[in-house]
Amino acid sequence: MVIVMKNLSRKYNTNENLQILVHLLFILVLSRLFMLVMMAVYNGVMGTDRSISFLMNEWDAKRYQFIVDNGYTYPLDYDPQANWAFFPMYVIVCAFVKLLTFWKADTYWVGMAVSNVCIYVAAFAAVKYIRNITKDGTNKDVFLMGFLMFAAPYTFYCASMYTEAMFIMFIALFFYFCQRKKFFTAGVMAAFASGTRIVGCTLVFPMIIEMYRYYQPGKVSWQKIGSWIKHVVKKPVELLSILICPLGTFSYMAFLRFFCGDVWAFLSVQIAWREDKYFPVLGVLWKACTGQIEPRYTYMGWFCIGVFIMYGYMIYRKHYSMGIFGIISLLVPLASHVMSTCRFTIGSFVIFIGFYDLLVRMRGTTVKNWLRRIIIVGFIVAETVLLFLWYNSDCWLM
Repeated sequence: MVIVMKNLSRKYNTNENLQILVHLLFILVLSRLFMLVMMAVYNGVMGTDRSISFLMNEWDAKRYQFIVDNGYTYPLDYDPQANWAFFPMYVIVCAFVKLLTFWKADTYWVGMAVSNVCIYVAAFAAVKYIRNITKDGTNKDVFLMGFLMFAAPYTFYCASMYTEAMFIMFIALFFYFCQRKKFFTAGVMAAFASGTRIVGCTLVFPMIIEMYRYYQPGKVSWQKIGSWIKHVVKKPVELLSILICPLGTFSYMAFLRFFCGDVWAFLSVQIAWREDKYFPVLGVLWKACTGQIEPRYTYMGWFCIGVFIMYGYMIYRKHYSMGIFGIISLLVPLASHVMSTCRFTIGSFVIFIGFYDLLVRMRGTTVKNWLRRIIIVGFIVAETVLLFLWYNSDCWLM
């Protein structure tokens, strides 16, 4: 036993990846224990006796649970909110995991297990991405990134039966493989992301940016762009890497064509949730930020303004592909409404890199250190309040 422990200790001390995994697991477990504590607090305050699986899985989680157990809504079923709007990748994985239990496991617990594994893998990929940039990885970057992805505001979605964790994982892996110049593997990750949520198909733009910057470094010019296009056309694997990015979305559209006769059914059914119409993006933000719709949407409108500023900061810090993807991923929902934009922002992953960059650069002077601590404490307080609201099914989180 002593020899085994010594071997494990030696392997741990010499294996950077193992160290990262252990540290991230520690932070993940702490964050989930905090959710259990908040469950007890909520039940005590509200005089209820609800389980963690009940409290963690509201609204869309029930949709995913239904699809896993019963499949997609048939066209002849009477349900104005047909579940075609929910992409299948997460459902397929959850159904497979449940199959491994011979369909005995509770679907919500399966969904939460899948989500927690996904966000754990995503955090590992994020830390590796950061260390490849800085070249001087320390335990501090692991704990900071782990905190941002496991315990920052709105990250509780990543512990629920929602697609956020899986979507974040595929995006994190996409950028990690792009960074390693493994563009085909990155394209596969993008394809999986596009099968998880529609915004995943827009990863084709970061792919093009990353590929171009690798083959044509330096200042952009029309001559370089033309040379790069010729290069990609002559390289079938790299051309395929770009083309497969939206494959998941196209596959789902093909399924919908045969299932219900409408390749755009996932968009058409959105009217069942959002009947009000505004001018895309500018009109949506104007109505929200000026308080012309519900207060919760006014908050979300200004939240989006702050997020756009963060993405601008990321582009300024030369996180070009991430910043541009973040902007595109937010413009897509803003084409119709500000509803759920807080969740969508967290689900795009890149916001974590932006805050990581910002917080790391705050190290140094006394003022910067205090400001950094205030932001981190503010994040903890915000997540505590939001988690309580989530347990209470508050409409501000819709």
